[in-house]
Amino acid sequence: MPLTRRTLLIGAGLALAGCAPSPVISGAPALPVSPPAPTQAPEAAAAQLALTLLDATLAGLEGAAFWTAQPWLGAARAQCEAHLARVGAPDPLSSDEQPLFGSATPEVAVPADAAAATAALEAARTGAVTALEAGAQAAGDGALRLLYASAATGVTALADTTLPPLALDAAPRRLQESTLAAAQGVALGHAWALIYGLGVGVGRLAGDDPLVALAMPRLAAVKHLRNELREALGASAPSQPAAFELPTAMDTPEAIRQGWAALETRLLEGYAHCVAADPAPRWRQLMAAQVAPVQAVGGQLGHWPGWVA
Repeated sequence: MPLTRRTLLIGAGLALAGCAPSPVISGAPALPVSPPAPTQAPEAAAAQLALTLLDATLAGLEGAAFWTAQPWLGAARAQCEAHLARVGAPDPLSSDEQPLFGSATPEVAVPADAAAATAALEAARTGAVTALEAGAQAAGDGALRLLYASAATGVTALADTTLPPLALDAAPRRLQESTLAAAQGVALGHAWALIYGLGVGVGRLAGDDPLVALAMPRLAAVKHLRNELREALGASAPSQPAAFELPTAMDTPEAIRQGWAALETRLLEGYAHCVAADPAPRWRQLMAAQVAPVQAVGGQLGHWPGWVA
């Protein structure tokens, strides 16, 4: 039978189809690429270990008959746990629950008496402050620097066992960038408010009230700080308000003491602004040193001093 044009075209098509690759995929499927495991900076690992040692030292005092500051002990351990939950996390600035980096569990000897316990606790506390300060020094981000500085300030406050740390809502988070000049303006405003509040309180107290003897040298020190901040700001320094809203009525000695504690705490928060804005150690030193004036008037700090809710 003669071959027609149609027959030839059909035959060619079948031949091409026979040469086409099979649509069936053979071989093992490609595995998805896993993200790299997070790594912990050496400074963070050292701070985590130091905080773990501090917590273990505190735990060794629980139930000890010679240690009378048991309520403080529980609050101090809660603060350590809050710090470890951030310092030991891959993303310290996130409040989400995260698996923590592993850390060695230090062996801590149980102290035999209060003197040995105090010495061991002071050594662990000092070690934690030093490690946290190193973390702040190494931090490249202002919020992370403040996180470490805040933890160091909170651990510094543990030196006073009569004032337990408070579990407040304030906690580290990411921050908008700010200039040092703006931060110094905030600190200056809090210094002005403290000077005003100290003056009001002294004017309403009896001359022989112990609070007056406490306030007078403090008033001189804060005025010196005010001058230092104002000089640093130069022509950009804001104008001083004529009056300030006081945190309490300041109509009794106790209300005055509470008002001063609130104003001193706000000054610490002013330093925190400067810590976040500038890596200079000076601001972290001022922030940590502000613990003493806060506690001198009975002020209690939260787990994260300097941070506000």
